[in-house]
Amino acid sequence: MTTTRQKAGLVFTGLLAGAGFWAGNKIAWQVRTDMDAGHDLSSMLDRFWLDLSENPTHISTNQTDLLIGLAVVVLIGLIWAFNSLGKRPTRPGEEHGSARWATTKDMKPFRDKDPRNTLTFTQTEALSLDSRKTQRNLNALVIGGSGSGKSRYFVLPNLTQANTSFAVTDPKGELLSQTGDYLTEQGYRIKSLNVVDFARSDRFNPLHYFNPDQAEVDVQILVQNFMANTSGRQPQGGSADFFEKAERALLGALTAYVYFTRGPSGTLIDVVDLVGKMQASEEDESQRSEVDLIFESVNELIAEHDAEPEGWGQAAVSALDGLRFAAAQYNTYTQGAGETKKSVIISLGVRMAPLHMSQMRTLLSEDTVALDTIGSEKTALFLVIPDTHAAFNFIVAIFYEQLFETNIYIADHNESHQLDIPVQCFMDEFANIGKMPSFERKIAVMRSRGISVSVVMQNFAQGKALYKDDWETIVGNCDSFLFLGGSEKSTTEYVSKLLGKQTITSFDTSESKGRNASMSKQNRTLGRDLMTPDEIASLPGSEALYVLRGVRPFHSKKLKAPDLSGNYIYDPDALETALLEGTDIHWEPETRLSEAAAQLSEATA
Repeated sequence: MTTTRQKAGLVFTGLLAGAGFWAGNKIAWQVRTDMDAGHDLSSMLDRFWLDLSENPTHISTNQTDLLIGLAVVVLIGLIWAFNSLGKRPTRPGEEHGSARWATTKDMKPFRDKDPRNTLTFTQTEALSLDSRKTQRNLNALVIGGSGSGKSRYFVLPNLTQANTSFAVTDPKGELLSQTGDYLTEQGYRIKSLNVVDFARSDRFNPLHYFNPDQAEVDVQILVQNFMANTSGRQPQGGSADFFEKAERALLGALTAYVYFTRGPSGTLIDVVDLVGKMQASEEDESQRSEVDLIFESVNELIAEHDAEPEGWGQAAVSALDGLRFAAAQYNTYTQGAGETKKSVIISLGVRMAPLHMSQMRTLLSEDTVALDTIGSEKTALFLVIPDTHAAFNFIVAIFYEQLFETNIYIADHNESHQLDIPVQCFMDEFANIGKMPSFERKIAVMRSRGISVSVVMQNFAQGKALYKDDWETIVGNCDSFLFLGGSEKSTTEYVSKLLGKQTITSFDTSESKGRNASMSKQNRTLGRDLMTPDEIASLPGSEALYVLRGVRPFHSKKLKAPDLSGNYIYDPDALETALLEGTDIHWEPETRLSEAAAQLSEATA
């Protein structure tokens, strides 16, 4: 629009310049010829416009007349330039900012005709699950201080919508208890990973979800996640980074060995048992542990294949390729001196110490949680975690990593490139889940697969502390922001900036008294935060602030908590038999891997 106006202005100025040259040239000719003819001033004034009116097409070629015509053109150009450069864009009433509160009309394009087919945020704002229609993703950042109702006024109401599959972080298990009966009535299959009451938990085996076509990649992802969420013994000398890399190589070697020899039935318990069989001596560098002998056998088997590749089945060859990776990782670990290897073994043992717990060994002994079916069967999956300690954060972080990786793979291999049933992840107490490597990348791409995430936490600083510079990327990939209350400084300042500034009118009055008393009044415009940090910190408990990308902010009432008085108790053993009978792995190569394991067993017998 601005460009069109500029073009029109230039055309008008060009026409005006042409008319100015024409008039200046003709008037100059008239005056010059009258002066040459001896006319007096009065006569010249009478004849000033004579040539313009009687002979409009005449243009003088006299040098003086041409110069005067050009001078008029230059004058018009200078006037146009002065006016153009002197003009500045004005926005009356918005000089210092245009922020304002949105109305229900602003939210209308993003709603759904069916109120149940929405992700709800407040009593008046709800976002349609059809992201193609709204052009907004369903990722949300929800912040609220302790007691602000993050679970009660956001997670719980959205669970009762019963419109997708759910994966829910559930501190203390209250959400499972309240909604279990209701969701069962709605046709949901209930699953639970419970690291508070292990007896009420399904079992979870990360290796079960490795994709045989890219198992080496999956090993690296699992190792990276485990290392990021555990801590080993700090070395007294040398580089901590060196020891961590050595631990990473050793853990990768053992995990790959377990998977490529036992297939998806191998577990992290098998890995920790191998760590327990390792030894290293500072005095005797030639000492070999049981695990050293195992990898020597692996290297011999690889050498045997390389010498005579004929007679090996394709499945066995594929498994041997995986064992090459395991052996290469193990060889990296063995390059160190005996003292170094001993420190690496001890540090890795410290990291894996929780896996020696009997409850944890049972939890990781097999897989009944069936992450690979959450996108094909309506499921509510609850991750019950303690709210008093972070001892098992690594399990929750690994769980979510497997959930995302597995279902992204399944979606990519569906004709629609989406899950059959969308999955919403309500990651309550996000800071207590642990750090998921590459989460900032996953949250950016999961939307197209039918997976969305609600990051629920107490304050902005928690996310920054956990993810550092990647936190901004995570926030930027959440099209919805819901603030339920809190007074933490970085949070209130962030919300205040997010709401923006508005322009207000200030009325100033000054009065002086005495012999020469006077009074003056002055109006001026100022910029003011729509809400200042202290006003945000004082937000009433029943109110919330909601911001949707591209829409003015909403100041609304919190959702009402559903009236659910259920006391659901999850019993995994009652469902386990039916689950195991109905669960199939989604990846065809598992059969190939099992065959490979059998052939390798025969080869090493």
